[in-house]
Amino acid sequence: MVKKIALFILISAFLNASEFDKNCLNCHGGDFKFHVIMKKYTLKYSSEEKIKEAIFGYLKEPIAEKSILPSEYIKKFGVKNKSTLDDETLRKMIDVYYKRFNLQSKLY
Repeated sequence: MVKKIALFILISAFLNASEFDKNCLNCHGGDFKFHVIMKKYTLKYSSEEKIKEAIFGYLKEPIAEKSILPSEYIKKFGVKNKSTLDDETLRKMIDVYYKRFNLQSKLY
C-alpha cells in the first residue's frame, strides 16, 4: 500500500512538473529567470506561504504595483498578461515553481 501511494505521488509530481514546463517555462525561456524572480520574492516576502500568495495575486491581476521587478523593467517590457489557468492549476504550478526554485532547497 505504501509503495502504491509513493508511486502515485511520484507520478503526480512528474505530471505537474511537465505541466509547469509546458505552461510556464515555454514562455519564460529557461531556469535563470525563475531563479532571479524567486530570489526577489524571497527577499520581499520571506515565507513560503507569503511568496505563493504574492505570486498568485500577481498572476491573477498583473499590475505594476504588485510586481517585484524594478520599475525600469516594467517600463521597458510591461507587465505579464493575466494568467489563463484556472485557480487550482495555477496554484499547482506555483507549488512546482516554489519546490523547484526556492532558495532554501539550494542550501542543502
